Amino acid sequence: MLKILASVLFFSLLLISVKANTVVVIASIKELPAGKWIFYREQGGSEQKDSIKSFEGGFKFKIDVDEANVYYFFIEKNYADKDSYISLFLDTGIVNITAAGADFKNAKLSGTPAINDLQAYNTYKLSNALLKQAPSIYKEADSLYDAHDTANLKLLEVKMNEIDSVRNELDKNWIKKHPASPISVFILSSLKFSISDSELEKTYDHLTASAVNNIPGKNLKHIIDVNKLTGIGRPALEFTQTDTAGKPVSLKDFKGKYVLLDFWASWCGPCRAENPNVVAAFNKYKDKNFTVLSVSLDQPTGKEKWLAAIRKDGLTWTHVSDLKFWSNAVAKEYAIESIPANFLLDPNGIIIGKDLRGDDLNNKLAEVLQ
Repeated sequence: MLKILASVLFFSLLLISVKANTVVVIASIKELPAGKWIFYREQGGSEQKDSIKSFEGGFKFKIDVDEANVYYFFIEKNYADKDSYISLFLDTGIVNITAAGADFKNAKLSGTPAINDLQAYNTYKLSNALLKQAPSIYKEADSLYDAHDTANLKLLEVKMNEIDSVRNELDKNWIKKHPASPISVFILSSLKFSISDSELEKTYDHLTASAVNNIPGKNLKHIIDVNKLTGIGRPALEFTQTDTAGKPVSLKDFKGKYVLLDFWASWCGPCRAENPNVVAAFNKYKDKNFTVLSVSLDQPTGKEKWLAAIRKDGLTWTHVSDLKFWSNAVAKEYAIESIPANFLLDPNGIIIGKDLRGDDLNNKLAEVLQ
C-alpha cells in the first residue's frame, strides 16, 4: 500500500512539474475570422514552433516552455504589418490577449505576473503624448522612403530622433523602478542599441535574479561579456567560415590590412540601403591597404538570394556565410542581434571602430588611411 501511495505521489509530482512549464495562450480577437493561420516562434529561433487555424473570434495555443523567453505570435505571415504580430514573455500559466478588431492592434494583455507587467509597461509608454504619435510618424517615414523623398524624410528624422530619446528615458525609468521584473530585461534588450556598453552593464547589474533568470537575461549577459571582448582596442575574435564557392576563409588571412568586418543579409532592407556607402568606401580605399569581409545572415534556403544580392549591389570583395540566419556562428560569436553591423580592424587585427555607417565610415577611413 505504501509503495502504491509513493508511486501515486511520484507521478503526481511529475505531472505538476510538467504543468509548471505549460503556458496556455487564449486570444479573444473580436473580428478575427475563422481559418486564419496563427503561428509562433521563440525569440532567437529562426523556425516557427507550431501553427493552428483560428476559430471565429480568436485562437488558443497550449505551449510547453522549457525556459522563460519572449515569443512572437503572428496572424498569417504578414511581417510588414506590425498589428499582425505581438511579442509575449512566457513562463507558465494562462495568458489572455483581447482585441476589438481583426488583429493585435491595441491588444490588452493579462494573466501571469510577467504578462501583467508587460501590459502595465505598454500602458505606461502610451501615456506619453509624443509616443502616441509614433505609429503615424513612422508610417509617414515609410511612405517618404518609398517615394525617395529624402528632403522631407530628413526633416521627419528630427521628430523620430525626439521620439527615440523620449522612449529611451521612459525605458530607463521603468527598469529602474522594476528591478525584479523579467519585463525589465526584455526592455533592456531593446535599449542596448541606444546606450553605451558601460551603461548597459551597469543597468543589467541593477536587476535582481528574478528579472534575469530567463533566456533574454542570459542572452543579454552573453552580449555584455562579448562587448567586453569586442570593444575598441580589443583584438578581433578569430573565425573561419566558407565563402560563396564553399572555400574556408579565416579572419587571420586578412592580417596586414585594414578590414571592415561587415554583417548583413540579402533580406535586410537597411543593409541593402547601406551597401552603396560600403561600396564607395571600398572603391575609394581598396588601393590603400583596405578591404571588406562580409558575413551574411542569409537563411538555409537563401543562397541564391545571397549571391544575387552580391551581384546586384556590386559587392566585389570576400563574402562568407554558413546560411544559418540569426544562428550564424560568427554572428553569435560577435553577439550580433541587429544588422547592419560592422567592426573596423587595423592591420594587427585590433578593433578601431564599431557600427560605422554613412559619413562615419568614410570619415574614420579618411582618418586612418590618409
